[in-house]
Amino acid sequence: MRFAQLLLFWLTVQASAVQPNVLFICVDDLNDWVGCLGGHPQAKTPYIDALAARGTLFDNAHCQAPICGPSRASFLSGRYPHETGLYDQPRSKQGKMIDDAKNFRGQLLTEYFSQHGYETIAAGKITHGYPLKKAVNMAGPEGRAGPKPKGPKPPNDVRFNFRPDYSQPYTGTQTDWAAFPDRDTEMPDHQTADWVIDRLNEKRSRPFFMAVGFHRPHVPFYVPQKWFDQHPLDKVIIPEIKDDDLRDVPEMGVRVHELPRYPQLPWLRANDNEQLRKCTQAYLACTTFVDAQVGRVIRSLEKSPHAGNTIIVLFSDHGYHLGEKSRVSKHGLWEEATRVPLIIVQPGKERSQVCSRPVGLIDLYPTLLELCGLPARQANSGKSLVPLLNKPSDPQVRWRKSIITTYARGNHSLRSQRHRYIRYQDGSGELYDHRQDPNEWNNLVPLKNPRYRSILKEFRAQLPSLESDYHPAVGFGALNAWFEEYYRGLEQKQ
Repeated sequence: MRFAQLLLFWLTVQASAVQPNVLFICVDDLNDWVGCLGGHPQAKTPYIDALAARGTLFDNAHCQAPICGPSRASFLSGRYPHETGLYDQPRSKQGKMIDDAKNFRGQLLTEYFSQHGYETIAAGKITHGYPLKKAVNMAGPEGRAGPKPKGPKPPNDVRFNFRPDYSQPYTGTQTDWAAFPDRDTEMPDHQTADWVIDRLNEKRSRPFFMAVGFHRPHVPFYVPQKWFDQHPLDKVIIPEIKDDDLRDVPEMGVRVHELPRYPQLPWLRANDNEQLRKCTQAYLACTTFVDAQVGRVIRSLEKSPHAGNTIIVLFSDHGYHLGEKSRVSKHGLWEEATRVPLIIVQPGKERSQVCSRPVGLIDLYPTLLELCGLPARQANSGKSLVPLLNKPSDPQVRWRKSIITTYARGNHSLRSQRHRYIRYQDGSGELYDHRQDPNEWNNLVPLKNPRYRSILKEFRAQLPSLESDYHPAVGFGALNAWFEEYYRGLEQKQ
């Protein structure tokens, strides 16, 4: 037997003896509309709430990029977008893949676990822009990739409520909402849960890292009628929206965040908010549906042989706007797009606690290594959350002042416990005080009040001093005129 095989065998024996399993649940596009975060008063997410009651809820957690590809690349690689250059969706441009990029400095999260004796298993949407199999099987035959089902969508581009303005020369959107299809079994998330439940019921001789990716509430907001019935349309409370909320946003901030092919606020507001109400209902229905799929997986784990030795992590890849800041989308640097649910449950240490320190998905990689007793990885840019898991509200625990989210190179948002600061490429910015203004309605930068100078100075000192060029795997699909101009300039430089 070769040395490498002997080493792997030894690691496997050691891991199976002392190391816990990991159930890693990622929910796509889920904002704070879950009961335990109180983002919407009519949210019905009993299973996610029950999970939060068993562990640590991080109520000030944020993604590192407000779109699927860069966010997932960041938490899987343990690196920030401004370090890897993956600021936009990876599309394998020039044949490059995430795993051969020197800026990622080695293993993805799943590969690292595989190389240290774990069986890596994944199903559903974990990766974006590169194969799911690649994320679990990079170290050899030790990983198992399950299905990554898609749909369902009606044929011939049928839309029930919203049709994009195809006269706009920008990238499209799947945005629409309706009760569709007829049965849960036709939903990809139900199929993913089925596959995962079967895997959880298997006996294993070594620990596993199981990644489960649910699609909903990603658009289109389609789920069967029974989930809509739990949120009657005539009783739906629409989000609190300020129609002139962009009045104090700098010009570049408006341009960067424009979404010509997405639902526009005047249309949503027409006829006594008719479509805004339907859209809100559909998003609530989708969150209730995906919560039920989470519940199916958790119940299966609890009945399995692995119940007493499995760490559970539940989070979303980024948030979502439902009309706030004149948008129905992610693609933004404001609270609705960056804030995510994040819950960690440790076996044998189940207790309900809340931590409000600024944390990010970048912290998951080092956290799980420490919790599982694996060697620390120097390339990780995040911080282990273990000190906060042990003492979530202790001010003596040293922690970062803010967590960063990046949307295209040079555009950053920093979120502290009290404030949000946004800095755009041209130096313009926004500052919000969440203690006084939780909706981020009043940009404090234009006021030029001396009280805010020290706050702004402190935030600016936390911005990255170096920012990587765009990774060659990024595909340029312009959302608006600003991105079209920006990408054209980048392509001319290549």
